[in-house]
Order: sequence, then structure tokens, then C-alpha cells
Amino acid sequence: MTAKEIYLEIRDILISGGVDSPENDARELIARFLGENRMALASAEAHDVSDSKRLAVIEAAKKRAGGYPLQYILGSWSFMGIDLDVCEGVLIPRDDTEVCVRECMALLAKRHGPFRIIDLCSGSGAIALALSAYYPDAEITAAELSETAFSVLCRNIEKNGASNVRAVKEDILTCADIFPDGSFDAIISNPPYIPSSELQTLQREVQSEPAMALDGGADGLDFYRAIASLWVRKLKQGGIIALEIGEEQSGSVCELLENNGVTGLRVTKDLGFLDRAVTGIVQ
Repeated sequence: MTAKEIYLEIRDILISGGVDSPENDARELIARFLGENRMALASAEAHDVSDSKRLAVIEAAKKRAGGYPLQYILGSWSFMGIDLDVCEGVLIPRDDTEVCVRECMALLAKRHGPFRIIDLCSGSGAIALALSAYYPDAEITAAELSETAFSVLCRNIEKNGASNVRAVKEDILTCADIFPDGSFDAIISNPPYIPSSELQTLQREVQSEPAMALDGGADGLDFYRAIASLWVRKLKQGGIIALEIGEEQSGSVCELLENNGVTGLRVTKDLGFLDRAVTGIVQ
């Protein structure tokens, strides 16, 4: 069979499995397992693919059709142009998180560097490494507790040559005091924010991701409370805080931050017009 014929075969498998974007996922699988890009699929110069490669991509398509995340099958994913290793036990980087990063960068543009930044609940390092690429002279700390995620974080730092990112294996709920008050120009985080009772209602793909990276406690706000009460004081005067949030959490998160001295609070929506980031300044 040719790559084009296999593409059509696995696309149909994905459609039957109810995958939201079967054409895109089929192309990603073809590229990963067969090394064929979009142009090659459209080419009239078709060539036969070995049975072993066909079987491998078919098995991957069946796994994807069963609800297993595409990113875990591929073993890597891109975030803001940064190629990141991902695997089971690590939160998958999402485009929505770019909203928080861009808002943080917009505020940093009003300050003079070099900057000291900490990324709390860093996971794969998506945020820290994106900021590292834009601010190569910044000193960036990436804090992550999960053993699996911390290992992937370190690997991604090395993979991307991000010598200005330092990974620390710490629980952000308890480790704030190892950093002096007034240490950072910016704190940024995509913390766990799903209410515990809602974890079982999430999309099947999301349920394959680590609960540790999703579970924000009874009301989803546990980590925001900790950040507001323990971490805001770690910012310098004029320091920036930027937090990704759930779509119904902006009011609660703004209140927590305001009660702990954060001003100029701003809520930014994602491309789906849902509240996605809260930013503010410490005066």
C-alpha cells in the first residue's frame, strides 16, 4: 500500500473512533511512523510502504481512536515553536497556555532586564522554555514536584540547550520559603485547577493525563490560594504575576490576588473567548 492509501485507512479508523480532528491526527501519525509529510501524500509519485510500517501506524491509529492522546503516541509536541518531549505522567502542552505567556511577556516589555522568573508547576517545561527562547539572558527557575514530569523537564531543558533554565524538584505548596522575598521579576504558572469532583467528567483524552497536574482541590483553587498567600511576596516591587485559569475562575483568582497586594489585575480570554489568564503587578 502507498502512504496515501494508509492515510485514508487510518483516517477512517479515527473517524470511527470519534476523534475530533481525524485528518490532522492521521497526517501527524503518517509523519511520525512513515516519515511522509503533507506534500508527499499529495504527490503522484507514490511508493509502497512496508507491511511492518503499515501495521505500526495502524496500531497507533487504533490506540488514538480509543481515546489515547496523540501527543503521547508521538512522544513530542510543539509549544510556541519549542519542541518538547512528552509522555504519560506529564501534562500535555496546549495552545491555550500561550495566552498566559504572551500576557506575561507584554508586561515584562515594560520593565528592564535581565529578568529573574519562576515557573511554578512547570511540568514539561513548556512555559519556562518558551520564555527562555525569548529572554536568553533571563534567569529562569522551573519548579516541578512529579518525578516523571521533573525527568522530562530536565530532558527538555537539555534538548533545547536552555542553559538559563534551572529545574528544581519542589512542591510549590511548601517550598516558597527557600526563596527570599523580593527574589523575582515575574511569577508565572499553569497550576492544577480542575475541581476534584470534575476529574471524571473530563474528555477521555484528558483523563489519560496525570491527575496530579489537573486536580486543584475541592473548588479548583488550592494552588491559587497558595500562590497568592506564599508566592506574591517573592516578587520585587513592580513584579509581575501571570496565571492560567479555568474559564469560571477569574473572579475568585482576582480576589485572592487583590487581597494579597496585587494590583492592575487583568483577565485575558483565549481564542474560544473563554477567560484563560489573570495577570497583575505588585506595587
